[in-house]
Amino acid sequence: MNKTDTIRILLADAQPVYREGIRSLLTNQENPYVIQEAGNTDEFRHVLQSYDPDILILDYNPAFFSPEVVSAVPTLIPSCKVIIISSQQTKADILRSLELNVYCYLTKECGKQELQEAITGALQGRKKYAPFIVDLLLDDRRNASYTTTILTGKETAIIQHIASGKANKEIAAAMNLSPHTVHTHRKNIMKKLNVHSAVGLASFAIENNLV
Repeated sequence: MNKTDTIRILLADAQPVYREGIRSLLTNQENPYVIQEAGNTDEFRHVLQSYDPDILILDYNPAFFSPEVVSAVPTLIPSCKVIIISSQQTKADILRSLELNVYCYLTKECGKQELQEAITGALQGRKKYAPFIVDLLLDDRRNASYTTTILTGKETAIIQHIASGKANKEIAAAMNLSPHTVHTHRKNIMKKLNVHSAVGLASFAIENNLV
């Protein structure tokens, strides 16, 4: 992406003060950002469909943003990179949010440089997670007694692709499968390993020397 390219950002947070704070961190002459905001599901749905953002910065809060609408983002706009900036919630909320193919998960205490690095990294396909997210996922994996022996060769290969950051369509092309078949394998693998996100699968791959 060239410096002159416009980067469209959708900022979704139920609290105006946080939206204003994040906007102030991002607004300067050096960053070619155009920012739209949403404070609830209706606004989110409208802006998402009309704006086609490159980056979604989201405070994942099911009380204000419908999980069904938010979870449809990767399907509706596959190129949109999701960055969550949130206060630490329950483990279940965090794991559910990570199912959105999140590229970055930061806390609301993050600074300007950390946020800028998250956006730049997401646009380049790099993922970044707050330390407590990594610890949570590792704890989740340590509590499971699963090994690679319960996986088929095809499932192992799919995990390797996921750990390298590939989306379902890319995996399908690489393995000569349909995206639907890859999606089905992915769900079965998560069930077998008792993990809830691509991050958890990547963690499993690293722990078992699959990448």
